[in-house]
Amino acid sequence: MPSATPSRASVKLIMPNAGKLPGLIGALQRGWTPDDDHDPVGAGRMLAAIARDPAAYIASLGNPQGGGQAVVLEDGRAVPRLPWLRYWIIDAQNQYAGDLNLRWQHGASALPPYCLGHVGYAVVPWKRGAGLAAAALRELAPIARDLGLEWLDIAMARDNAASIRTAENAGAKRVRPFNAGPEYGNVEAWLYRLQLDAHPACGDKRL
Repeated sequence: MPSATPSRASVKLIMPNAGKLPGLIGALQRGWTPDDDHDPVGAGRMLAAIARDPAAYIASLGNPQGGGQAVVLEDGRAVPRLPWLRYWIIDAQNQYAGDLNLRWQHGASALPPYCLGHVGYAVVPWKRGAGLAAAALRELAPIARDLGLEWLDIAMARDNAASIRTAENAGAKRVRPFNAGPEYGNVEAWLYRLQLDAHPACGDKRL
C-alpha cells in the first residue's frame, strides 16, 4: 500500500544537472516523457538531443528571463514568452522521480490570460502513489515566493482525478471551473490556487 504523503524532507527539487541526467535517460528509455506516459517518438527525440550535446540540453531546460521569440497562439496572436524554469523531482532514494516546471510573469503574481497555470508536473509511473508530486509542490512554495509570487495557480482537466488529488494534498483550494479554450482543446478544467503565505520556507533556494 502506498505510504502517506511524504514529508518535505523526503523530496527535493533540483536544477537539471549532469549528475542526475542518467535518471532522466533511464525514464526516457522506457518511453516516458514529462508530457506523456507512453511517447517513444518524443522520448527518442529527447534522447538524441542529450546524446548530441548533454550540456546544451540541460541549458535548454529553463529561460528565467523569458527571452526569445514571441509565442504564436492557435488564433494567430503573438504573445510574449514567459520566464520559466524546470526542476527535477528527486525522491528519498536520491533518484530521479519526475519533472516540475514553473512559469511566471515578471512583476506580478497573476498570469496573462493565455497561460492557464504557473505549474506543470509529472511523476514517472513507477514512483506514483506516494504523494511525490504534492510534496514537490510544497517544496516549490519558497522558491516561488522568492520570485515575488503570492500564489501558484494550477489548472487541470475536470476528470483528472490524480492532478486534483495532488493539488488538494499540497494545500491548494479550488477556485473555479473554466473552459481551457482552443489552445488546449477546449478541455473543461478546474483552476486551483496554492496561497504561498501559508507555506513557511523549507530548504534552500534552488535558482
